[in-house]
Amino acid sequence: MAKGRKNPAVWQGFLAGSLLSLGVYLLGLLFLTLLLVKGTLSENGSFPMVAALCVLATLSGGLLTVRLTLQRAGGVLTAVVFLSVLLLAGLGIWEEIAWLGRGGILLLCGLAGGLLAGVAGPKGRRRRK
Repeated sequence: MAKGRKNPAVWQGFLAGSLLSLGVYLLGLLFLTLLLVKGTLSENGSFPMVAALCVLATLSGGLLTVRLTLQRAGGVLTAVVFLSVLLLAGLGIWEEIAWLGRGGILLLCGLAGGLLAGVAGPKGRRRRK
């Protein structure tokens, strides 16, 4: 038996990564809202900041998933879970999403963050004999 910490199950890695993505996104939105209310950030600059926040949220959650599960596709799958939660929340609140407008751009930014997490994640570890 190997000494050290026990690896979590795959579903636990995906759950941790998805929750981290949602937490980073929500805290970032709160911070951006504060900047908008204080007048530090203009309304024209708010959407690029939200798009960058979407990339960072999926990147952070995807990197955690890739690190915990050692599966490079985990970054994209975490992004899909994160974006599906955003889609369900958007459909539940506004009952429509502008796919060709800013909604589609946010989806592409989220998928780009997941792809970056898969590419930048740790490589497979070799076992020593």
